[in-house]
Amino acid sequence: SITQLLHAQVQPFSCCCSSSSLSTRGHHSTVVHAAAVPAAAAQIAEDAAAGGAAAVEDEQQPAGDWTVLNFYHLVDIADPDGVVLRHRSFISAQGLDSLCGRIYISAQGINCQAGGLRQHSEAYVSWVASQPEFAGLFHTLWPASGPMFPKLRLKHKPSLISLAGGMQAIPCTDAAMRATPLQPQQWQQKLAAAAAVNAAVEQGREAPSKRVVVMDLRNDYEWDAGHFDCAPRPQEEVFAETPGVGEAGVPSPLQGADPDNTEVMMYCTGGIRCDVYSALLRQKGFKNLYSLHGGVQHYLREAGNEHWRGSLFVFDGRMAINPVLEGQLQEDEGLPAAVPCQMCAEAPAALPHVNCANIDCNELFIACNACKTKYHGCCCEACQSAPRLLRPIKISGGNYGSWGNYADVDSLSPVIATGRRHEGRVARRARRREALQAKREAVLTQRKELRAAVKAAVRAADEAQAAQQAAQQAAAEAAAGAAAGTARQPVVA
Repeated sequence: SITQLLHAQVQPFSCCCSSSSLSTRGHHSTVVHAAAVPAAAAQIAEDAAAGGAAAVEDEQQPAGDWTVLNFYHLVDIADPDGVVLRHRSFISAQGLDSLCGRIYISAQGINCQAGGLRQHSEAYVSWVASQPEFAGLFHTLWPASGPMFPKLRLKHKPSLISLAGGMQAIPCTDAAMRATPLQPQQWQQKLAAAAAVNAAVEQGREAPSKRVVVMDLRNDYEWDAGHFDCAPRPQEEVFAETPGVGEAGVPSPLQGADPDNTEVMMYCTGGIRCDVYSALLRQKGFKNLYSLHGGVQHYLREAGNEHWRGSLFVFDGRMAINPVLEGQLQEDEGLPAAVPCQMCAEAPAALPHVNCANIDCNELFIACNACKTKYHGCCCEACQSAPRLLRPIKISGGNYGSWGNYADVDSLSPVIATGRRHEGRVARRARRREALQAKREAVLTQRKELRAAVKAAVRAADEAQAAQQAAQQAAAEAAAGAAAGTARQPVVA
């Protein structure tokens, strides 16, 4: 029936339709021969189904007032290597040994996602802000349950963010080239106005050229965790695939837009992607550019969750945050996502994301707790029986450690060593993307066929209804004609 077609669901996308499929995100994956792990895999699956202690990892965090520190600053730096040495010397001299995370310095500034004990984080960011090149530094400091980064990576990196073509040719250190920054309350007001204008466009009360583009400059899986109203899901899997330097195209939300008149509102987690990419869009001719100062994390803290759906994906051990719900959730209750479970497509998904328990898949996905338990922490049914090492189920999300944490090293390490392909990271990534792209195209084809079937069914129903109405009208006219003819017949005396 038409109702069944309209409510038909495309099967949720699975990352593991073949034994060669690999994740595009997460930790290094390792191949394990089938003969090495069936007993261990069966035991883990049994423990997971029974809810045993072996099924869920209980990671104990060291005591202390731990924090996560985020900041960036775009400025011309003549000697990035020298600045790196100064930062290393300060951290070492001050004994900030708890400070871990990613601190990248380039000729265009600094980008920091790090953390440590509060006194160490505060000491470091205060020192950075006191340096002449980083005057006016804006930062955020968040409470954490423990260390959120495994180690400190402080280095000179030519591009502070991953973008096609790099960012060296983008004039992002020139504030005039960047988007106009809006404070959280200003963004909130402008977003409400944009929603009203876009609704008027949909209703035909405003010209299509008046549409305001709200653009999410994050990875697609971040959008799944949470996003602003009016912001479509990025077509690119990762932001690095967004048209960059030397490429003629623009992101899909801007295709067909008038650079001179279209208002573009862009946002990301902390703000750096917007500042960099808006300068590139300015080079491409776009004039009315606006960004969210401090990113989504600053907005949720300062303005609440109005116009926001779900929670915020973050690139540290927390994996997801929602300051609005802080202290309101029950124990072991996951943060809400913006999309339903990616496995059953019905129940609400529970954040944070989790990596597939199949070590050779490692796909990052979100699901409801019931599906996580049903599939033993795997992203699909195939992964449960795949010839791989199955890791403990992670009902509450979080990162996995190295494979050696979940296996008998003596018996499995020779098998794992012989199972590797000895290919580089770039080659692995390219192969994974090709496999994932093929699967996505199959899903899109299936959706197009479903939409075509629905449209055909609706069209057939409309035609049948029109034919029925025409027949009824013809019958009514015939009956009326017959009645009129009877009335005109003479009466015989």
